[in-house]
Amino acid sequence: MEKLFLPINIGALDLAHRVVTSAAVDHRRIGHGGIGGRGPAADPCDCVRHVSPGGLVITPPVPVSLAAASPPFPDGFDAPGVAAAWVAAIGGAHAGKAKVVARLRHAGYPPASAVSLSGAGIDAVIEDFRRAAEHARLIGFDGVEIDAADGSLPDQFLQNGVNRRADRYGGSVQNRVNFLCELVDAVTGVWTAERVGVRLSPFGRFRGMSDSDPATLFATLLTALGGQELPFVHLVRTDADGAPLGHLPYEDHGGAARIRAAFPSAIIVSGAFTRERAVELVRSRWADAIGVETRMLNDPADAG
Repeated sequence: MEKLFLPINIGALDLAHRVVTSAAVDHRRIGHGGIGGRGPAADPCDCVRHVSPGGLVITPPVPVSLAAASPPFPDGFDAPGVAAAWVAAIGGAHAGKAKVVARLRHAGYPPASAVSLSGAGIDAVIEDFRRAAEHARLIGFDGVEIDAADGSLPDQFLQNGVNRRADRYGGSVQNRVNFLCELVDAVTGVWTAERVGVRLSPFGRFRGMSDSDPATLFATLLTALGGQELPFVHLVRTDADGAPLGHLPYEDHGGAARIRAAFPSAIIVSGAFTRERAVELVRSRWADAIGVETRMLNDPADAG
């Protein structure tokens, strides 16, 4: 049987196979409706409907506060009815021995605003993530994923094409990873580290993101996250970047080797992969698990 269909332990998450149901967002379709816009919230039951028995599902973005929201995901866990809907959905997933991880997101601000956030503003955002993580734990999720991809607020701090700060959060690569590492510290203060992951979009250019040396940035960041004993990072590439979903810009062997070597734990890679491509990514040890938008596979037991 191919490695993709074999069990894996990702921290405290014991999974029957390595196919992850990961909700993608078509940013080009929903446009830039502005922070705080209203739209249809994610349907929790629909989010878990396609997860295979014993598998892992990562939810669509859940804003950590009202200020963190963007269309079409306006409602955090404290909005009326949201927590109860997730409790029901998680119960259904657990009945199939599947795990559910909540994706916590701050959509960010126009770059000029993000880079001028005061120290008090940064502290408030960190507290929002801590509080959302606490909600997720009380609701019954199996873990959380901090979204630092696709122009989110943490991504705006990481990449020097946007981050022009002159304080401890700007300038050097080591400074620019501080904000995300502090978010990790806050969230792992609520959960154990073995149930926390981070979502990243290396080389992504959505919402004006860019970096002068992305390979060094993300290798340095992954080394830092490994030092925080996180069990997984989730690398994504969306069509919002102008590339087909699932395109791996790190197929340059030198860059790929640096990224893989920098993180000692599991790497999940998401995209619209064919079955053959997903099998090969895991077989080659570039990825430990593959994220897909829907149930890509038929019966894993049929895989050769």
